[in-house]
Amino acid sequence: MNRTLLLIMCDFLLLNLLALTRWDRNEPEAQRTPAELAVAGATAREDLVASLRESLAEEQAEREALKSRMSSEVAARETTAAQLEQQRRQLEATLNQTRQTAAQLDQKLAAQTQQATQARELLNQTQARLTELDRSREVLADSVRSSEAERQKLQEELERQRKEAAALAAARAEAEQKVASLNSAVKVAEAEKQLLRENLTDLKTQVTRVQEEKAKLQEQTTTLAKGVTQLAKSSDEFKQEIRDNTPINANLLYSRFLTNRVNVSLSGTGAGIFGSTTKSKEAATVLASDGTNVVALLHVNEAPFSLSIPGFGLDNLTVQVDHEGQALPAGRPFLSERDPRIVAVPVEARQTQALGLQVYPLAKNPFKFPEAVLVSRGGRYYGEVEFKLDPRTPDFVKMKSRLMSRVFGEFSPSAGDLVLSKTGELLGVMVNSEYCAVLTSLLPAPGGVLETYLTREEMGRKFEAFRTQLNNLPASLQ
Repeated sequence: MNRTLLLIMCDFLLLNLLALTRWDRNEPEAQRTPAELAVAGATAREDLVASLRESLAEEQAEREALKSRMSSEVAARETTAAQLEQQRRQLEATLNQTRQTAAQLDQKLAAQTQQATQARELLNQTQARLTELDRSREVLADSVRSSEAERQKLQEELERQRKEAAALAAARAEAEQKVASLNSAVKVAEAEKQLLRENLTDLKTQVTRVQEEKAKLQEQTTTLAKGVTQLAKSSDEFKQEIRDNTPINANLLYSRFLTNRVNVSLSGTGAGIFGSTTKSKEAATVLASDGTNVVALLHVNEAPFSLSIPGFGLDNLTVQVDHEGQALPAGRPFLSERDPRIVAVPVEARQTQALGLQVYPLAKNPFKFPEAVLVSRGGRYYGEVEFKLDPRTPDFVKMKSRLMSRVFGEFSPSAGDLVLSKTGELLGVMVNSEYCAVLTSLLPAPGGVLETYLTREEMGRKFEAFRTQLNNLPASLQ
C-alpha cells in the first residue's frame, strides 16, 4: 500500500473520530433525524472517495515518473554493462596474449638456462682438459730437458773423442816418420790405432743407442700423455700417502692439542677421616676414537679414586665433560682393557662435530717414526721423545728417560702424559714414568664399567681386583 494513501485514510479516520466524539457531556446532544444522519454519511463518503481518487492520481503520476526513471537507469546500466563486457573481453584478450608471451618467455628462459648449463659443463670440461694438458706439458718438458741434457753430454763426448782421434792421428804420423828407428813405437801406434777404431765403433754404437732412446722417449711421452688421467685419479691416494709419511711439527701438534682439549670432572662421595666426604678431580685431555667409540682419556691418578688394596670406592660417581664452557653429554666412565690405569669417559660423536672438535684417531702404524710428541698432563709441557720396542712387553713402548726440551726449561715423562705420533694420531697414554700403553681399541675391561648403581664397597672390590692384575705385570710396568 502507498504511504500517501495510508496517511489520507488515517487522517480521515481521525476526523471522523473527532467529529463523532462528545466533548461536552453535560449538554445533551441534539437529537438528529435519520434523514440528517443519512445526508451527513453521504457527504463523508463523497469526501473520502474524492480524497482516494486524488491519492490514486498522485500515485499513478509517481509510478509513471518512477517507471520513466527506471527505464532511463536500465538503459544506462545496459550501456554500462555493454561497455564493461567489451572491457572484459579486451582484458581477456590482453590476458591471453600476456600468458602466451609469458609461456614463450618461459620457453626461452628454459632454453637459455639449458644452454648456460651446457656451456658451464663445457667450460668445466675444458678447464679439466687444460689442467691435464698443463700437467702433460710439464711432464713432456721435463722429458725433453732430460733428453737435451743427455744429447749435450753425448755431443761433448763425441767432440772429446774427435779431439782424441786427431791427437792419435798426429801421433801416428809422427810414429811413421820414426818407423825406421822406433819399431816399438810403431807397434804402440798400431795398438793405439786399433783402440781408436774400437772407440769410433763404440761411438757409433752410442749414437745409434741415443737415437733408439730418443724414439723410446717419444713413445714414453705418448704413454705418459695417456697415463695423465690415471695419475690424476690416483693423486688423492698419493696425497694421503704423503700425509701419512710426512711427520708433523711438534709445535703444530701442541697447538692442536690446546685448541681441542676438553675438561673432565669426576666427583663422588667417599670415606673420610670423620665420615663421608666429597671427592672430586678435574683434568684436561683430548678426545680419541677407534672408529666406533669416542672417549676422553685420562690416567687413574687424575680421578678421585685409585687402584689399591684395600680398595676405596665412591658413591654417586658423576662425570662432566665440557669444552670452553659448552657441555658434552657423557656416559659412564670405564677402565681400559689395555691397562686399567687408563680411564675413559664416552661422549657423543655428533656433539663433538657440532662443536668443531678434532677427535684423535688411534695410530694405525705407531712405529713408523722412532720419535713421538709427549704432552704432559693438562698440557703445560710438551716435547719430542724417542721410544723403543721391548719384546717382553709387546703392548707397551719404552720412552727414553732423558729430559725433553720445552718452551721454558725441561721435563721428564710421567704417568698420565699423552703420547702423539708424528702423524698426528694418538699413540697411547703413559702408565708410569717409563712405559706408554699403545692403544689399539677403546673398549672397557671386563667388569671395568663404573655403573651408577655400584656402592663404594662394590667399587672398592673392583679396584682391588684390578690392582691384583697390575701386581702380576713385570716390575717395570707396575
